[in-house]
Amino acid sequence: MKPHIKEKLKDLRTSTHKVQLTTGRLKEVPNELKICTGIKYLDLFGNSIHEIPDWFFQFKKLEHLSLKNNSLKTLPIIIFTIENLKYLNLADNQINEINSHYFRNLMSIEKVDISYNQITSISAERITYPKCESLSIKGNKLQKFPTAVSDSHTLEKLDLSENKISLIEDDAFDQLENLIELDLSFNELTYLPTSIGKLKKLKRLNLSGNKISSLPKEFENLTSLEFLDFDSNPIGRVPVEISSQGVSGIINYYLSLGDNVQLFEAKLLIVGQGNVGKTYLMNRLIHNTIPDTHSTEGIEIKTWKIETPTSPDFRVNIWDFGGQEIYHSTHQFFLTNRSLYLLVWEARTDQHLISFDYWLNVIRLLSNNSPIIIVLNKIDERIINIDEKSLKTKFKNIVSFHQVSASTGQNIDLLTAKIGTEINSLPLIGDKLPKVWLEIRTILESLKSNYISADEYLNICNQHGLSNKRALFLSQYFHDLGVFLHFQEDNLLRNILFLKPEWATNAVYKILDSKDVISRNGEFDPNMLDSILDDFERDKRPYIVTLMKKFELCFEVEQNVYLIPELLKPEKLEFDWDYKDNLRFEYHYDFMPAGIMARFIVRTRNLIYDKTFWKNGVIIQRENTRALITTDQYSRKLFIWINGNNASFLLEIIRKELNDIHQSLNYSDVPEKIPCNCSECINSMSPHLFNYTFVKRVGTENIFKTIPCEISATGVNVHKLLGLYKIDSQEPDNNPMYSLDKILNDLIEVGSRILERKFQKKIEDLVNDDIVDLLRTKGHNISDQTRSGLSGSGKGAGELDIMIRMNNGIPITIIECFRLESCGSKNSVVAEHLTKLLSKYDTHELKRKFIVVFGEAERFDNLWTNYIQYIKDLNSNNDYGEKYPLSGFSVRDDLHSFANMKVGISRHDNNGESVEVVHVMLNMK
Repeated sequence: MKPHIKEKLKDLRTSTHKVQLTTGRLKEVPNELKICTGIKYLDLFGNSIHEIPDWFFQFKKLEHLSLKNNSLKTLPIIIFTIENLKYLNLADNQINEINSHYFRNLMSIEKVDISYNQITSISAERITYPKCESLSIKGNKLQKFPTAVSDSHTLEKLDLSENKISLIEDDAFDQLENLIELDLSFNELTYLPTSIGKLKKLKRLNLSGNKISSLPKEFENLTSLEFLDFDSNPIGRVPVEISSQGVSGIINYYLSLGDNVQLFEAKLLIVGQGNVGKTYLMNRLIHNTIPDTHSTEGIEIKTWKIETPTSPDFRVNIWDFGGQEIYHSTHQFFLTNRSLYLLVWEARTDQHLISFDYWLNVIRLLSNNSPIIIVLNKIDERIINIDEKSLKTKFKNIVSFHQVSASTGQNIDLLTAKIGTEINSLPLIGDKLPKVWLEIRTILESLKSNYISADEYLNICNQHGLSNKRALFLSQYFHDLGVFLHFQEDNLLRNILFLKPEWATNAVYKILDSKDVISRNGEFDPNMLDSILDDFERDKRPYIVTLMKKFELCFEVEQNVYLIPELLKPEKLEFDWDYKDNLRFEYHYDFMPAGIMARFIVRTRNLIYDKTFWKNGVIIQRENTRALITTDQYSRKLFIWINGNNASFLLEIIRKELNDIHQSLNYSDVPEKIPCNCSECINSMSPHLFNYTFVKRVGTENIFKTIPCEISATGVNVHKLLGLYKIDSQEPDNNPMYSLDKILNDLIEVGSRILERKFQKKIEDLVNDDIVDLLRTKGHNISDQTRSGLSGSGKGAGELDIMIRMNNGIPITIIECFRLESCGSKNSVVAEHLTKLLSKYDTHELKRKFIVVFGEAERFDNLWTNYIQYIKDLNSNNDYGEKYPLSGFSVRDDLHSFANMKVGISRHDNNGESVEVVHVMLNMK
């Protein structure tokens, strides 16, 4: 017995409730424990105890018992006399047998861990009335799924990993309807029973390290699944483009696999300044010819078949990008993990170092470090030597340098061989794909059209045996692979499948390159598109504009008038700004990508103050606080000046938008700087700048409370400095932005803005997007979780689940939006949405949630009257259920004075607690 254990034993009293005697070299349970008759918690981990004494029965109040890592060889029967025991840990012992009677007693304890013992089998007798919620039999020697747990309907977590299980009975999961986590990893399973489809509440499933080669079709019934691990199974890995779709996409992939083929395909992106011979090079590689001289406008895509070590017919999709800087912001939408870059420059250019630095940084950001082959073209005219070693040291994704002449064909064969080697070694080459997927792709690629409607696409998939659900998973895969474009999350773009991505993007580039648009400093309207896009169908032009908005290239400044911020005048506008007593913040870029300010302007368009913005700057305002944000491409800096009472909160809004932009560019580590506030720096235009991350670290981890200023050489109080950048209160009750009443008032104001705009949307009613945008302009931290579906009429977009969170990510409330034409007693749409809002979407039991109804009835007053009655009759509505019974409903005409807006609040009981749902109905007819 170790000395510290002896000391603990001396301190024991009759009133002692918690005892920890861990790693004490105990060979038996100390007799000194006898006096602790009121003990509730006992931890004997890491000793050498081999039996439990008979006097253990007196621990009537014991709830938590750990005997982990001891020397028990048999199950200690005496513990079953302790009626209040809720947690039992017998892991890491030498128990080799558990008969049915004692297993029944084990399952009467809420949480049991008997992992890492020597258990070879458990009696086949089923346990009918267990209490167990969590059971771990991990790391034993079971050869079949223990039938005894099959009726354990209380089980929520079951861990059977690291056994030798090869057999699971067909009905093993029939009664495990409450199971949330199941771990069967590292067993000998070759199949799964169909009853696994009964686990409707299952969220986490680990099947890695087995011998499973196929899945039962019932697998698609696991609609709650959030995590699925299939690593190291014969069924094979999931293509990364599929895994990015989440669990449902992975399941769809495996269930579709069947007759499959391997995918040997990759993308080759040719980039560089204009007129360096990129198109020449592409044609020389593919056809061993050169084209007529022309400059690529936008993107040109070609298919090239080459022989590689793994395939004699490897498909290379070559994307020749135009050299214009404004195009670069769209590159990220066409990148995949199967991408290789060719950076082309010409031998006669003396500005090669500047060119290299710019393009290599662009590729580093946009491609997430895809491999790069640098090609020196036009060596028949002139050769320039470059410092290859230094470049490879700085940009480690450079794989080789080649000197060629696309015009004469010199050294093209060596470049081709290198491309074949590198492209063959890209990740995920050779993934298995369902054969029917490639058959559908072949049909789509054979179509002469540049696009087809989503309905046409679904019809083609239906003819090949794919349901609409599986077809949409497939189009998402095609989209992520860069073969076709289908933006399913956008209300308008989801209706079209771009078969030729270059058709859509080149239309965007035609607008960007238009002399008329450039002369108007980026402003355009639908009438201008008649001449700019004269060779594009009129009814498809709205899709092009929406695509530009998707790329964050433009926004709507007024009805049907759009603006491209990147084409604004670079000259700073004239305005008055008091720089004194501002909250200041800066970003210092090692490399400053093009378009950051343009994208920021698009994102904050509804906050712009008095139309004050130009190419390199903008002024935004929230309530009584204004911010001036500017960029300087030459110094590679972004400056933020904020004046007003809520400066720190507005700064958080600005930082969130900029950080989102940085994340999209794989540039998440941009240094943030804050100015010193010592007496010499506080009013200086050129103060000393501290690294914000470092200052925060000093403030939280370091005993020193000051940090030296390099200008004044005096110590600056860290907490006082950081206090300028903190929102006054992090508590939801004290922060007005976290107030549910504040959110209600803001939502009513947003509703009024929606009513003002409802006739402006000539193409399609995009009110969902407006709600998100307008709430963000009010300063709310919005998580937009758009779901696909149909309205009650079956005509329009279905629903929008918006979550408002605190800055630390904690949810405050949820807003559910949907359309409604009528609301009779047989209506099921309202009940379904209300049920999802109260239960499915809300994992935090939020006290107040919101529903926004877009009323589309001829008589709005009748719709509201019927809606009120419908809500009041919820308790007798079979579509609503019984979980959240209605306890009351009140109409709140006092909250506004708009005839086209109605507000009511329903109250629902939740196990004695009251939950409120605010119903806001807008007349959209």
